[in-house]
Amino acid sequence: MGRLSDGRWQGGDQLQIGAQGWEPRQELLRGSIKAKADDNSRPAVAGRYHLIDCPGCPLSHRVSIAFHMKGLGSAISRAQVLPVMGENGRELFIPDGEKSDVHTGARYLYELYQATDAAYTGRASTPVLWDKHDRKIVSNSYDEIFGIVNSEFNAFAARDFDFRPPEVGDQLQAELAWLGAGFTGAVYRCGFALDQSTYDTYAAAIARTVPLIEEKLSSHRYLLGDRVTEADLALLVTLLRYDAIYAPLFKCTSQRIADWPAICAYVSHMLSLPGVADTFDLSRSMAHYFVSHAHLNPKRIIPAAPAQPWFEAPQEARSAGEEVLIR
Repeated sequence: MGRLSDGRWQGGDQLQIGAQGWEPRQELLRGSIKAKADDNSRPAVAGRYHLIDCPGCPLSHRVSIAFHMKGLGSAISRAQVLPVMGENGRELFIPDGEKSDVHTGARYLYELYQATDAAYTGRASTPVLWDKHDRKIVSNSYDEIFGIVNSEFNAFAARDFDFRPPEVGDQLQAELAWLGAGFTGAVYRCGFALDQSTYDTYAAAIARTVPLIEEKLSSHRYLLGDRVTEADLALLVTLLRYDAIYAPLFKCTSQRIADWPAICAYVSHMLSLPGVADTFDLSRSMAHYFVSHAHLNPKRIIPAAPAQPWFEAPQEARSAGEEVLIR
């Protein structure tokens, strides 16, 4: 991936995220968009903003699912970076015949960071929300971008999903923290561990957490009961990658998601919800991880994908998406 230092790009495998061990995300560009704008926020108007995500990044994927489920394509344009990160980091997908992204004028994501802050120091990460009017990044904070997509463009949304319902706010935050410590974040702690003790700690956390997820999903359609929340999106994006990517590449071998019937039925159901299946391409996600992380996979060989049992789940699990509660 590389990084920016005082506005200058530095690339190379030795600077890839994870090459020096686990590191916290850098979300240094912050800003808000409000349906009812004030002096401290931009207005939520159609056509002004551009969402950029990455096919391999789980946080980007969470935002993409919310974007698609709500049906915000008429209000916010969207682009993806290419799956593989090279010497110049994340490269924007550019259609044949074009020299740069039509909405931003950039070829590489780091150029948008430079345009926003000429002295920026940090990684050029996704997701990113770009302001076409001001020609700057509104935010590179996952939490902010997810909140904007979830709440501030409802006037343009095709479907009325709310992934952060206020009545379960504390419960949702607790669930996200629990998932992060034992599963969604633990896979990265395993993959980027630099010593046996660190790896063992997080591998054990995964081994404890997956059976608890199975138990919970055996009696609940969603993590918090009868409605989809941000916690479900966080869980889903990790489950989709686990057997094919995290198990072999990040050495998360204490569990295999295919062995848990309730979890497999849950994934099948989640993929049946409006727009969700269109957000994930396993081959692109595998290319992102196995080729980009040369410090873990020096030969950059992409293995064959394992079976995906959620596509073979009972018919009632697949069709249940039609019954989802939209509030």
